[in-house]
Amino acid sequence: MSEICYRNEFKHEISQKNKVILTSRLRKVLKHDENSVGNSYSIRSLYFDTIYDDAYWDKEDGRSYREKFRIRYYNNDASFIRLEKKVKDGAVGYKQSACITKEIADQLIKKKYDCLADASHPLLQEFYAKSKSQCMEPKVIITYEREAFAYGPGNTRITLDFDMHASTQVSSFFHDGRIGIREPGIDCVLEVKFDNYLPGWIQSLVQTEETNSTSHSKYVIGRHLNQI
Repeated sequence: MSEICYRNEFKHEISQKNKVILTSRLRKVLKHDENSVGNSYSIRSLYFDTIYDDAYWDKEDGRSYREKFRIRYYNNDASFIRLEKKVKDGAVGYKQSACITKEIADQLIKKKYDCLADASHPLLQEFYAKSKSQCMEPKVIITYEREAFAYGPGNTRITLDFDMHASTQVSSFFHDGRIGIREPGIDCVLEVKFDNYLPGWIQSLVQTEETNSTSHSKYVIGRHLNQI
């Protein structure tokens, strides 16, 4: 498993007008990240939680330490799928991942976790143990578009996420096209992520009229849209 690297992450909900302004500004000075096809790309994630919805309630109750598991793929390409664990610990967090096959993903969707019983990757071993001890279940699919920019110093990454849909029809994870209910009232979520420091000119670059930060959680919003 890769070494844990804690990162800072700040989120802002912004309007369509400011999304247009920001993307125009960012495209002039920063490169898109490696997942980009054209200007943006699609992301589809399936989140897992316990039968008691511990990850959901940890977020709703404002617990300092939170973790959640998901499987994810990009641009409708099921040849590259990752199981990820995302951890939030106070003001910082980290993410770990392991590649899995579509066949394994299909088994996880069906809650047939024994397919990971002999896995060698530590993250897959952890997920298998927790799926058994905590009765993990697939809960909600989140699909959205992302335009992402990267800058080496500070390991800085700027993303703009939009057109989010959520569905509890977990068997539809590999279906093409948008599925589920569209997130209402939010045009775009700006996220700024970095390791130890954020270059000052990047901080100035992403300033908008909407300066209020948000704890926007795609998982929690997806559960709300589908009435938990």
